Amino acid sequence: MTSQSITIKSDRSIKSIVAPSKGEILCKVAGSPKLFLRVNAAGSKLWLYRYTHPILKTKHKLSLGSYPSVTLAQATATRSEYEQLLQQGIDPKAYREQQIKDEHKALVSTFEHVAWHHFEQLQTKQKSTTLKRKQGRYALLCSYLGDMPIGDIEPLQMLEVLKDIQANSLKDDGTPTDKADRCAAIASDIFNHAIIHGYATNDPARLVKPKLDGYKYGNRPSITTPNEFGQLMRDIQTLKGTIHDTVFHSIKLLSLLFIRNGDLRRLCWSDIDIEAAQINLQPMKGQGASRLRMVKDMIVPLPRQAVEMLIEQHDITGHTDYVFYSDTATKNDIISENAANDALKSLGYQGKHCAHGFRASARTMLRHKLKYEKDVIEMALGHITRDPNGTAYDRWEFIEERRVMMQHWADYIDDLRTGKTDNVIKIPRKLASNQ
Repeated sequence: MTSQSITIKSDRSIKSIVAPSKGEILCKVAGSPKLFLRVNAAGSKLWLYRYTHPILKTKHKLSLGSYPSVTLAQATATRSEYEQLLQQGIDPKAYREQQIKDEHKALVSTFEHVAWHHFEQLQTKQKSTTLKRKQGRYALLCSYLGDMPIGDIEPLQMLEVLKDIQANSLKDDGTPTDKADRCAAIASDIFNHAIIHGYATNDPARLVKPKLDGYKYGNRPSITTPNEFGQLMRDIQTLKGTIHDTVFHSIKLLSLLFIRNGDLRRLCWSDIDIEAAQINLQPMKGQGASRLRMVKDMIVPLPRQAVEMLIEQHDITGHTDYVFYSDTATKNDIISENAANDALKSLGYQGKHCAHGFRASARTMLRHKLKYEKDVIEMALGHITRDPNGTAYDRWEFIEERRVMMQHWADYIDDLRTGKTDNVIKIPRKLASNQ
């Protein structure tokens, strides 16, 4: 390391420093003895405080952080603080290490602090949509256990919390949902995080999770016959003007695109390319075995009707990030997952057809009425499909066939709604020529 006659007086003088071709240079700071800025050949700048140990009388240096993350003003203020410690016979390095230990202990002693510390570490590992779903469960657990020292939580208390969550999240038929089970899994992650950092010795959530009542996903009701589906589409049309346009558009787009309700509701305007007439989507995973079948990325071609509807929706929420933004949402800033299902229930379709049911409707009629190939349909549903060699198809595979199919489907259900179809549907000429 070489010391050049460069004296730092301001941020401007720091920016004017030319990095050495090799090695490092050490620059002084005007009015702040013992404070230096080390600049290496790569151009990185590190603040250094060089001092003599008050008792051992040995030379030491202490890093104060890199510039510009640590500004000139912050570095000089820290240097002044350390000078005062030396005058009291205190080693700045030892003082800083003890201060960090004390702050760390105070910060992570409660369940709430450990929980949110763990949540923060997920920020770079999981998608924002996943984090938003989990955030509510973290908050729910903290509402029960937040103030408690995490190492003091006993299995019986954890079971009582999870049982209460389960009792308050039943289905319409009184059977349990998966909410308590998912909360137990998150609690277990939090306790393991605490164990690793020395603030707990066991995971009570793992111990009591098997004691929860079992849950299961029933088949989602769906209409899969043309005549009934045509009536459904006519009934949906009567909703216009009686519910918020954003919810109405979401139901119509579910019928046109047959993607998952959760994927649709979380769409951002940045996901949509109107000129190319397509959506670039990273689907949420399903439940149970379907989790293993869902692709990570997919292209959703947009039929003309969907483009027109999205243009209308842009007039409503185009000033926000989300296509289905809601200014009354209690979380996530988007319409509720129940919005579409509540509207369908109001039409008398409870137990007959739900928001997720559009996927089964499309799968059945595209295959058995419109005679499309299974692989093309499965890719449109976001399911992993493989070629004869076992290799998963790319998201661009069958893209032209899917564009034709999506437009054909949109025109078909329009005809079902208006009664123009006789249910004898020919594959469009453009696609038939490729058969």
